[in-house]
Amino acid sequence: MNYQRAKQNLCLEVSTEREQSSERGFTMIETMIALVIMMVVGLGAASLFFFAAQNNMGANDRELAMAVAQKRMEWIRSIPLNTTTMSTAYSYPNGGLAATSASGAAETTVSAGRTYLVTTIISDLNTNADPAAASAAMPATVKVITVKVQPIGSGPGWSQANSVFGSVWLTTQRSLNQFGPHRVT
Repeated sequence: MNYQRAKQNLCLEVSTEREQSSERGFTMIETMIALVIMMVVGLGAASLFFFAAQNNMGANDRELAMAVAQKRMEWIRSIPLNTTTMSTAYSYPNGGLAATSASGAAETTVSAGRTYLVTTIISDLNTNADPAAASAAMPATVKVITVKVQPIGSGPGWSQANSVFGSVWLTTQRSLNQFGPHRVT
């Protein structure tokens, strides 16, 4: 009887093995296709990470350029606007607010180890409503001041462009603190 049971158990094990052998696994081609898909997704994520890191460096560079521009603009705004400073030639750090050429006055400065070209353009705004009025002989009383800061040398992303996108611009207007010739009395 034990012999019969052992024979039945053996037959049961053999039939189980036959059922398992009919099951299929992944083929080599299916595995290779899955690896290629995973590689493409992984490379896409890696390039996205590189792009984000490069833009972060560009944002840092823009922030430093904006700080340089704001510092220069604050210095210019600290100069009292009067008839003396209006005729004194512009130069950093101890100049006046006389009109510059259309291309402006350019100098370089270093901030956080990065060199920037700072261009300052000061122009007179003609406020004469009537060219025949007595005010036509007076100097302009309004100044338009523009500060442009552009990184020099190679750098990340935005700073390599030779266009308006590769620089920071700040513009302001200043006027004399006195009555003009067109006031109503």
